[in-house]
Amino acid sequence: MPLLDVVFEALDRCQISLAQFITMLLTHQEYEDHRFVVDLLEHSNQVFNTFLQHPASRAQFTQKSFSVVENTYLQELCCLASEDNGSHFRASSTSTEQLENFSLTAMAQKMEVNAPKWWRLLGTLLDDKGTADLTGRKDGGGDESVDDAREIEGDDNEYWDKVDEIDLEGIINGLTGELGMRLAMTNKRVKRRAAIKLMRKMIITSILMNGWNQKSNALQSLLGLFLQSAHTPYKVIDTLAHLGISVSADTINMAVQSLSKESHNSLQRLGRSLLASYAYDNFDVDLKTHTPTVEKSNDSLKHLTSGLLFPLVHGVTLNDLKCSEELWRKSALNLQADEPYSLLKLAWWDLLKLHPEWMDPNSKLSRHDQFNAWAFLVNLCTNGPEYFHQFKSMIQDPHPIEQIPTVKTPIYAARAMDINNSTVSGNIQAVTELLAQGGLADPTAVLEENTDFNSPDISEYVILVHGDLGTGERLQAAQLCRSIECTSWNHLQHVIFIPGLFHLKMACADAIWRCFISPMAAREDETSLMHDVAQLCPKETGIYTTKPGFRRIHKLVGHAGACRRLDCWRVHTAKNGRFSSLEDFALSKPTLDDLRAMANEICRTYIANHQLDRMRRKHESERDLQFENALLLNKYFLLYEELSYAMNSGDIGHVETCIVSWIPILKAIGKHKYASHMTNFLFNVHFVYPPGLQ
Repeated sequence: MPLLDVVFEALDRCQISLAQFITMLLTHQEYEDHRFVVDLLEHSNQVFNTFLQHPASRAQFTQKSFSVVENTYLQELCCLASEDNGSHFRASSTSTEQLENFSLTAMAQKMEVNAPKWWRLLGTLLDDKGTADLTGRKDGGGDESVDDAREIEGDDNEYWDKVDEIDLEGIINGLTGELGMRLAMTNKRVKRRAAIKLMRKMIITSILMNGWNQKSNALQSLLGLFLQSAHTPYKVIDTLAHLGISVSADTINMAVQSLSKESHNSLQRLGRSLLASYAYDNFDVDLKTHTPTVEKSNDSLKHLTSGLLFPLVHGVTLNDLKCSEELWRKSALNLQADEPYSLLKLAWWDLLKLHPEWMDPNSKLSRHDQFNAWAFLVNLCTNGPEYFHQFKSMIQDPHPIEQIPTVKTPIYAARAMDINNSTVSGNIQAVTELLAQGGLADPTAVLEENTDFNSPDISEYVILVHGDLGTGERLQAAQLCRSIECTSWNHLQHVIFIPGLFHLKMACADAIWRCFISPMAAREDETSLMHDVAQLCPKETGIYTTKPGFRRIHKLVGHAGACRRLDCWRVHTAKNGRFSSLEDFALSKPTLDDLRAMANEICRTYIANHQLDRMRRKHESERDLQFENALLLNKYFLLYEELSYAMNSGDIGHVETCIVSWIPILKAIGKHKYASHMTNFLFNVHFVYPPGLQ
């Protein structure tokens, strides 16, 4: 008797079919731990494959399997598209907080957690497992060659390479490094491929979520707002909306209106608190027409004004700003002042007393020399041989003078104004309009008109206004012209101008260019800065000699300065034939204390100081002009680096000491207005303004 006949007879005697037998085994709790049930579950994959291979059951079993998988994916997508998942974006109530808190990384993580099977399917379809390794081969067994991979990715790489001002590394690491994708990616090209695939998975999932539930449109709404900000034509937006990639143009307009209302309320609330600071600048828009006319052929360029508001933090109170009348009583613009305060009694050297020099008792270095020694040490431990990198985390920051705590300051953008602020009257209109957006108006006009405009009386308070040098000059001229007016509002008594430090930094970068690049004689020497430009940017030498702009000079100061400081280390360590290179010096394994002592010596030797004047008084045959110019270049570079460091770290006292050092340099290269305005500003802050305003 065959082996299975006994089983068949037993099933017949029990009057139960094989299907019923298996169903009872898997559904009744009393058989849950039975050895037959355990064995059946352990070999379920084998049974499953057998059903798939049997010709009679293959089609039916495959169809049933697809139905189960389909329901699984639909359930996961339904869960993602639900309101509880946070994917609904209501355009009519769009807020800034929604935009600021939106994160592609968080969205991808949520998709992977709530729909793991669907996420895995997309990874399979998009060849996640076959992501190319460093050599271009595939981990999944594919035969894609290096040339094929490069050909496929050529367009993507060209696009990513052009976008050089975005922190692509941070975006890519955020998308790939935090989602459990433990791929050994040490090549940018491979990381880019992984990031692009991850973005595609998110877009596909978002389209399906929107198709399942039209209110699930978080990604589409954000993309729509981006397209609106990029001035994308409405036809393109509507096309993408039909494809499910974006929301419609009408929905975008509703979101913009909601954001505008929120921005208006935020500006009014902040402005009426009187604890706000204002900033504005000009920008140009070329409104080209399709059919220009003779009357308006040259009238397409519009000069507009943009503005910002941000709160005054660090414990500023209304009493600190309640000094308008006090300043007006001693102002030189006040025709009725008894004893107007005059800045002519002060001189530039009075600014040297603002922050008394602090000498390090160990190194006997001045405050500027201490920063210079720190910069030399940081450059060696950052850009020098590998041995020195271990000391980078042990280097202490320079001793602060007057550092303010670092806080995150919210910025509120004001509505663009159709005002040309290149004139005095334009600046008056810009200030008035900007204050109106902040909920402030002329107190006298509000009382006379008896309106519901809830504007606080600012006649006793001052308003801080930030801008560039041109803004400061025109506001000063406006206050001079309006000093004969009767009310504090009309003669702009409440306006206190604050020069922008970034514009000062631009002026300092331009001063370096005028000293070391612009003169023809400054480019002839092989040790000149222009020689460094030829090494670092050989294709841009012509740009650097004409109008390089701030960003190029800023990068040049950083790169060329680091190279020159490393070369100072090389020359200093090579004295007396001790070491031929920095690599040989690293083999001697100096300690951090040794490096600090050497940095102190270097900053005394290779940076211009009082000894430079003695060198220049020598006979020309005894002078080393190249060495003198190198000392001066190192000095200016480090002054620029010191100003940048002080601004970034919030050390206001350090910034003021740097400004005092830059004022004579700005005068020497012809920037008299910058030197005069920064001098007067420091005089006002320390000798005119009351303590609260200071």
